[in-house]
Amino acid sequence: MSLRLCYPLAACVFILLIPGLSEGGKLLVVPMVGSHWLSMKEVVQKLAERGHEVVVLKPEVSWQTGEGEKYAYSVKTYPGHIKLEELDNAFQLYVATHLKGLPFPQNVLALYNAYKNTFETFYVQCRELFSSTETLQYLNQSGFDAVLTDPIFMCGPLLAHYLSLPFVFFMRGLPCDLHFGAAQCPSPISYVPRIFSFNSDHMTFFQRVENALISLLELFYCNGYYRAALQLSSEVLQRDASLIDLLNNASISLMRFDFVFEYPRPTMPNMVFIGGINCAQKKPLAKHLNPLPLKVNSSFSLEEKRRRRFHGQYSVHRKMSLRLCYPLAACIFILLIPGLSEGGKLLVVPMVGSHWLSMKEVVQELAERGHEVVVLKPEVSWQMKEAEKHAYTVKTYPVSTKLEELDNAFQLFLSSQLKRLPFPENLIAPYKNTVHLFKTFYHDCRDLFSSTETLQYLKQSGFDAVLTDPFFMCGATVANYLSLPFVFFMRGFPCSLHYEAAQSPSPLSYVPRFSSMNSGHMTFFQRVENALISLFERSSCDGFYQDAIQFSSEVLQRDVSLIDLLNNASIWLLRYDFVFEYPRPVMPNMIFIGGLNCALKKPLPEVCSWSPIVHFPKKHDFVASGCLIFLIFFFFAK
Repeated sequence: MSLRLCYPLAACVFILLIPGLSEGGKLLVVPMVGSHWLSMKEVVQKLAERGHEVVVLKPEVSWQTGEGEKYAYSVKTYPGHIKLEELDNAFQLYVATHLKGLPFPQNVLALYNAYKNTFETFYVQCRELFSSTETLQYLNQSGFDAVLTDPIFMCGPLLAHYLSLPFVFFMRGLPCDLHFGAAQCPSPISYVPRIFSFNSDHMTFFQRVENALISLLELFYCNGYYRAALQLSSEVLQRDASLIDLLNNASISLMRFDFVFEYPRPTMPNMVFIGGINCAQKKPLAKHLNPLPLKVNSSFSLEEKRRRRFHGQYSVHRKMSLRLCYPLAACIFILLIPGLSEGGKLLVVPMVGSHWLSMKEVVQELAERGHEVVVLKPEVSWQMKEAEKHAYTVKTYPVSTKLEELDNAFQLFLSSQLKRLPFPENLIAPYKNTVHLFKTFYHDCRDLFSSTETLQYLKQSGFDAVLTDPFFMCGATVANYLSLPFVFFMRGFPCSLHYEAAQSPSPLSYVPRFSSMNSGHMTFFQRVENALISLFERSSCDGFYQDAIQFSSEVLQRDVSLIDLLNNASIWLLRYDFVFEYPRPVMPNMIFIGGLNCALKKPLPEVCSWSPIVHFPKKHDFVASGCLIFLIFFFFAK
């Protein structure tokens, strides 16, 4: 069906074949020397092979950038008087200082001086670049379209500002978390640990004080590291420049580390995590070499050895940072004042079925931590008749819908998904049954607003916020009606409404629509298909939520759209694992927490063996459709 949609648009190919519309650009690359260049080199080579004109700008004396092999990009060198021995000496001093076990405060001062010396030594090459009239004339006349750079020594950003070109960062990170600060990422000190604190994202009061002190000191010593860079930047740009001024105009930040191993934190849509390496790509080990055996039954695990070795090297820093907390111990008194740390009053509007089984664990934990939690549910619902005791309160409201009606609507919806119907019935039948399903379940929301006693209770209870799964839009309507801030706890929306409502960029050439089954690398016809699907999705979603939109307009006494109901969400807790999704821009208030749509089960008994599955014949393939799994566990998880 999707391919048939492409045939009427085959003439669009002609547009892309017109010369000039799809030509490569001219890219200036300003790398960082050493192992950072080995990571960037693979990307630069690939860009040049794909038709872009790439020029790598490097000093005559540098580390790891003097390759003897052939490459598709051009190299432009500029003269300098600094010698390779000076770079080696500065870096060796930097490494040696880290390995010395100096007492406090000598360790802090020695590290600061070593950092500052390293940065200033390497930044001399940037001064030499701007002293080369021939090089600057070449750069001004070459007509580059953009700059790709690793900004650790700030020379690349300065050059991009000087040439007034857009720039892209390719980096592991910056000292003092400047890459997050420049991108204006929210960094609440109580939840986002600083890198040298060695804390997790679950901190005690003293760890939070320590975290706050480190964040204050970081900006001070970062200004010291980059003093030479700031001075030269002000001279070149002929205006006062700060570190944030040099960094905050980056178009894209390609973050060369794996977000899977980082603590969750808000990021900006132009920050893309691509995984990180700082070394050249090596050949695989020879086949006759077997992996080294790991002794599992040793006195402590390999992970424990790694942890001890890592923290052993930095134990001095940790003791130092903890000592800084002692003078501020009196601050505890502030938090002990009654009323400053009381729990809030939370209204929970869940979605029935297996979605509630996921939310229930969170709601129970919130109630146990001192929050007053009220769960609002209809008298007739799926999976919400708990026999066990719970710490939260349940408020029910009367409904006219019977359990058999819910069952019939869902079974009709499920059967239409499993039937093999010819085109166009395979589109029309599921669409009609989905609309019927949404109307049936949304009828409970109409009953909620028809209950005067329930509405009066909600208005008088003084809730602070609403936690809801907005799949059927009732929770979002209630939150807007009560004028309360709301948090979404969800797996996702049809038509990718959760990304559109949060204003996440979704370029159709790179972000596949869910029902297209495409990857993040699409051919021209797949991109056309992706664009058509995005057009049809909005009309189909308007049909699914037609009853919700109409009723919300009546309740709120104004015309509303789906986006109007959703775009004021304070936080989006997305219940799926970003590791298994294609990379795409997201907003800072969208947090991936991992996904499940079923109750927490007990572990399998120890007598159960996986060998029948592991040794299953290769000729049998297990193919699982994400949609089918979603349907199976949608409501019937036990």
